[in-house]
Amino acid sequence: MSTQYPASLMLEEDVPGACKVLVIANRDLFAGGIIRLLEATDDDAALTCVAPGESCSRYFAGVCPDLLLLQQKSMPEPFEDYLREMVEGFPGLRVLIFGQAMSDDYLYRVIRAGAHGYINEKMNDNHVIEAISAVREGRYWIERHLMERFIADSSLVDGVHMRVRSMSLRLTSRETEVLGLIMLGLSTSEIAERVFLSHQGVKAHLTTLFRKFGVRNRSQLILKALDEVTPVDSISGLVREGLQAARTTH
Repeated sequence: MSTQYPASLMLEEDVPGACKVLVIANRDLFAGGIIRLLEATDDDAALTCVAPGESCSRYFAGVCPDLLLLQQKSMPEPFEDYLREMVEGFPGLRVLIFGQAMSDDYLYRVIRAGAHGYINEKMNDNHVIEAISAVREGRYWIERHLMERFIADSSLVDGVHMRVRSMSLRLTSRETEVLGLIMLGLSTSEIAERVFLSHQGVKAHLTTLFRKFGVRNRSQLILKALDEVTPVDSISGLVREGLQAARTTH
């Protein structure tokens, strides 16, 4: 793998069958570490690195990459708007955001805007490699605690509910109903009102569901249920469907 990191654009010659990877970043230790890791582990990629600026636009006008690693601090604010325009302008482009001290709120917004995953300073080399591979293969790379937030998103509600119904052979009809409402984000009191049970009756069903799924709380229950009803790609398949629907609506 050869790498260029010029101040202005230098295009890498096309390698037949190679995945074209573009890194847009300012020079710093974090970006340098990711680039070195790519060089050391991915022999099947044509890697080009450019600094932010006009050269980025010239690159996309010439040869659109398959995978873009975009440094969070390299683009103007609002970053989400820039990202959304880029993804909409280049269908099929896979995008990984990388940076340090990125909050959960920020990551949630950029994923909704079109990013397919992220790399942060908390990830070790193996995690970085896994994230890049997942996004290259058309999947999402999102930590489980952020998955919970997407699960509660209204754009995912229909998909969640349909999958819960598929578990009816394992659960009683009332347990299936309660689980579906849990996954819609309803509180115990709201569930009790919806299914005409007492507060304690709903808690009893929750206890049974926790036992059947081997979990201790609602968040674990939601994730475990989704793992079981979406065994391929696990939760990320559901998130992908919901995000695609949300972007179409947007």
